[in-house]
Amino acid sequence: MGANDTGVIEAARAIRAYLPLLLGAPAAATLDGRLTDELTGMSDDPAATVRQLRALLGAQENTAWFLSEVLRDAPEFRPPYHQPRYTRRQTGGMAAPAGDVGPVWAARYACPQGDYVWYRPDLATPVPACPTHQVALARG
Repeated sequence: MGANDTGVIEAARAIRAYLPLLLGAPAAATLDGRLTDELTGMSDDPAATVRQLRALLGAQENTAWFLSEVLRDAPEFRPPYHQPRYTRRQTGGMAAPAGDVGPVWAARYACPQGDYVWYRPDLATPVPACPTHQVALARG
């Protein structure tokens, strides 16, 4: 698999946490189920899985945007909401305050089964369980 294939898989894992925001509840649940089916069956034919994930993510404007932004972030392949260009501090043209080191990057947590990735937005937010397998997400 190439870097873009890895990025498509990472986007499919990561978008699951954002689907309600991007599509609304009913459509999010439907797409989440289809993504889960593809991600959990990946070992059968990885190339076919990548093609199907790309088609699923490319079918809606918001999910296609998410995929393209994740792919633009190679080799990290982070969700757009955790990329430097989206998290830069807005200062209104003024210099950043002294000592301001900018955004702190979110820690990545993944399901041990490989179908879900979640980025912790801050230390106060508890780490959820994988919505598919109901197991603790591992950092990394």
